[in-house]
Amino acid sequence: MLDQKQTHICAITDSDASESMLPAVHPLAPLSMRLKKFLKKQILVSEHNPQTSIFFLTSATIVEEKKRQVESGSWIVHPFSVFRIYYEMWMALVFFLNLVYIPLSAAFGFLLNEDETVHLLLNACCLFDIFMNFCTGYRLPSLEVEMNPRKIAKHYVFGIYFICDLLSSLPFDIVTNNSVVNDNFPLLKIVRLGTLLKYMGRSFHFFKIRSFYIELATVILLITHYLTCLAFYLPLLGMSVTHGSVARDAFILKEIGTLEHDLSVFLNWYTSFWYDTTSYLLNIEKEFKFDWPAVAYIEAIVFCIFGKVFFAFVTAILLERYRLYKTVETKFYALISQVDAFMEIHKFPIKLQKKVHQYYKYKYRMKFFNENRVDDNLSENLRTEIRYHKLRTFVKNVTIFDSIPSEILEKVFIQLKKEIYLPQDVIITAGVSGDSMFFISSGTVAVFSPTGKEICHLSDGDNFGEIALVFPNKKTTASVIALEICEVYRLDRKPFKKCLEKQQDLYKKIQEEAKRRLKETDQIHRRQILTTSTNPQIL
Repeated sequence: MLDQKQTHICAITDSDASESMLPAVHPLAPLSMRLKKFLKKQILVSEHNPQTSIFFLTSATIVEEKKRQVESGSWIVHPFSVFRIYYEMWMALVFFLNLVYIPLSAAFGFLLNEDETVHLLLNACCLFDIFMNFCTGYRLPSLEVEMNPRKIAKHYVFGIYFICDLLSSLPFDIVTNNSVVNDNFPLLKIVRLGTLLKYMGRSFHFFKIRSFYIELATVILLITHYLTCLAFYLPLLGMSVTHGSVARDAFILKEIGTLEHDLSVFLNWYTSFWYDTTSYLLNIEKEFKFDWPAVAYIEAIVFCIFGKVFFAFVTAILLERYRLYKTVETKFYALISQVDAFMEIHKFPIKLQKKVHQYYKYKYRMKFFNENRVDDNLSENLRTEIRYHKLRTFVKNVTIFDSIPSEILEKVFIQLKKEIYLPQDVIITAGVSGDSMFFISSGTVAVFSPTGKEICHLSDGDNFGEIALVFPNKKTTASVIALEICEVYRLDRKPFKKCLEKQQDLYKKIQEEAKRRLKETDQIHRRQILTTSTNPQIL
């Protein structure tokens, strides 16, 4: 058996590409070329983005996606790149400042000593975000990433955000003095509240912080802030439209006492209207201001109705989250507690305890479910169809299965047994009699010759051990070790042979194919031995 090392040092090198799959740059190359490679590397899919490990389960799929992006030669930003995660952190801050500043400026701008620089900077950031939306790929429902520039542009332009983003970001105050346009179009930025929460969630995930309650508090804060500003702004806007700006200013002078910048007056009126707004939302009895326009009373009614619906919705979300937490996450931690107690009683070493924890975290993804119970509730036809769907992608790569009819192949699928191997686990040992074939569902394994030389890597969709499936006395010619957590399906010889007991001609064809592959493997092995003997320094 090969010596198991804690860290795999790969002996297979690729001189044509670096780890980023980009062509190597000479150390004496111009600064512009090195900068270009650095920027290109930042927009490639990266395992440092937390979303990558959720979307791509194994390193092999990440490498394939990176190759696809590099070979395309495009400068489209991958949604799971390093650049994107830091950009979303920045835009989360920009969207939050917009959602606070824009309604405040529209409603109480005459009481605040506003700096146009702030307004222009926020608009510039939002305009740049529009550009970035045309240059960033997006996830498809089919669990793929769309990187085609035309499709990205079509998806964004005909989506729900483009028009609102454009109208709320253009600096209309430079070309027009119409206060209605200048104050109202930026308010459309409220449609980006959902994007703000998505970016916040990803940013907190990057720092491994649970963000649900922070996001909920942010929603409540911004909605009450928006409604507070609207409660003050809409009556004045209605008066300005119906009676003119002179009548509006006269009403402000009568109620507020000033049209000049005054921070203390702003704070007094803002807190007063925030109190009124939260009172309406919480359906607390509040005395009306009868000298205000009729629209103020309509606002109060709408706020009362909205408050009941909104807080009922929030309550439902909290109850549902608590229910899910109790039924999946709590059960997972309860299971881990039982496992910990079991390992403590039997005095498992720390190293073994960590491996057991790693196994359970991968298997259940931090949420416990009874797989057998779910599977048992399915009909036999549905269970077979689901299994066929899960296995067809990598079974179709097995040449010895090409000639097997689909009805027999379905019987073979039933015999497959799922197994999970942790990093450095030995799946097959060279020189022993094997009786199983393995299909890699997810993960990467390394194949070693009997002398310990690393031959190749196999990953998602690959298979190994087919020789043992049809030759009962043939010893394995290579060792296979898991490089990361691997989910594989094992097919034993006896059930496989039983499935083909009425298809002897077919079984002989499979044997011939296996012999051909065995001969090719032996030839490769002999060439490696010859190379090693003539070049001993490669060891």
